[in-house]
Amino acid sequence: MEAKILIVDDELVICKSCEKIFRRAGHSIIYAISGREALQILERESFDVVFTDLKMMDIGGMEVLQTIKQKHPGTVVVVITGYATISSAVETMRSGAFDYLPKPFTPSELLAVLERALDKRKIIKLSSEKCLDIDEGGFEGLIGKSPKMHDVQKLIHKVAPTDCTVLIIGESGTGKDLTAKAIHNNSKRKGEKFFALDISTLSSTLLESELFGHVKGSFTGAHVDKQGIFEFANNGTIFLDEIGNLPIETQSRLLRLLQEKEFIPVGSTIVKKVDVRLIFATNQNLKQLVSNGKFREDLYYRLNVFPIKLPPLRERKEDISELVMHFLKKYCAQMERTVPAIQSEAIEALMNYHWPGNVRELEHAIERLIIIVEDNEIQPVHISAALFRADSYISSLIPQNSSELKILKQQIRESSVQEIEKLFITEALIRNNWNISKAAREVDMQRSNFQALIRKYNISKPN
Repeated sequence: MEAKILIVDDELVICKSCEKIFRRAGHSIIYAISGREALQILERESFDVVFTDLKMMDIGGMEVLQTIKQKHPGTVVVVITGYATISSAVETMRSGAFDYLPKPFTPSELLAVLERALDKRKIIKLSSEKCLDIDEGGFEGLIGKSPKMHDVQKLIHKVAPTDCTVLIIGESGTGKDLTAKAIHNNSKRKGEKFFALDISTLSSTLLESELFGHVKGSFTGAHVDKQGIFEFANNGTIFLDEIGNLPIETQSRLLRLLQEKEFIPVGSTIVKKVDVRLIFATNQNLKQLVSNGKFREDLYYRLNVFPIKLPPLRERKEDISELVMHFLKKYCAQMERTVPAIQSEAIEALMNYHWPGNVRELEHAIERLIIIVEDNEIQPVHISAALFRADSYISSLIPQNSSELKILKQQIRESSVQEIEKLFITEALIRNNWNISKAAREVDMQRSNFQALIRKYNISKPN
């Protein structure tokens, strides 16, 4: 992607060096050798990214930064400085800078910062659009246009018209139930029943009765004959979630149904035939369960005919903006509220979070946001409240005057920045197996500064 970049530095050699590096990378460059000249250029033209020195003779970088944030909120600003300290870096970030780059820097360091800045520029452009051209329901409710979700949708299209058994693999909250429903809705059975059951919610005795049915007197409490799910959903689709929790004694009965399309109700001797399409899901490693003797190997291979692996949200973060807008519209409609605007920094905070609960956790966070946000704009502090449940803390400290309000807002901003900083450092360490040197290099920080943040937040490798 070709970017339009403004370089602001009162050292001509710095301007020329940056210009040369960026032009070689295929970008369009203009430079200014004073803050005043930069502001004049910004009156005439707009830029994707501005690199500005912090200390200049006439107008300093902080004033340039503040002007850009007021008049060109979509422009990403990177501060370059020869006086880099953690305190100065945090101050520039609080003032609205995206990143800072200490002098001297190498061409690779400069280009790495530019790449991250352009990623943020994409987020800003996406979040600022009034209409994101989103299919309100996505593909059968599966929101996302990332390559990994595109691959999932292609697999659904391929397998849906067949009667093939499908195994959906994914962490909790990734949308296994939506995937199963999408397969049913695109199959020749779409006009028939779709029945979903979570195996983990039933005891082994009750489970067999629910699946296969039972006859009167087959066990205590069986006062009448009962039709099971397989018979009830005949000609339709049955989705069995958390199949790894299926008791070993029930697995042989399920295997017979898969192979022969027949079963015997609990307590009966009469064989019943059915024609159902079966879709299974798990968040466990079934192969490991086979090795541990907890899952039949022959059943595993019968289930694993056509596996579809759903990516966790942390592996498709480019879909977060689209998911956020979808859930905002959904819950604002339910609560009869106008859909609020969302600051690009708030979107970025959501993208920097690791989402252990995946899309389900994101949906619940957005629902909380709609309750927390009273005005018509979502800010980073609201994200912190929604993710870290800071709303109770806020409500306990309602200010009584404008001075207290100003102090409280500053405290909340600092708290929000600290939460994001801590997550930023922790995630980098996790990605690099807790190797501090590798993690610092990956995020383009000096090792000493990286270690300082580790000490600041008392981050340590878990046992």
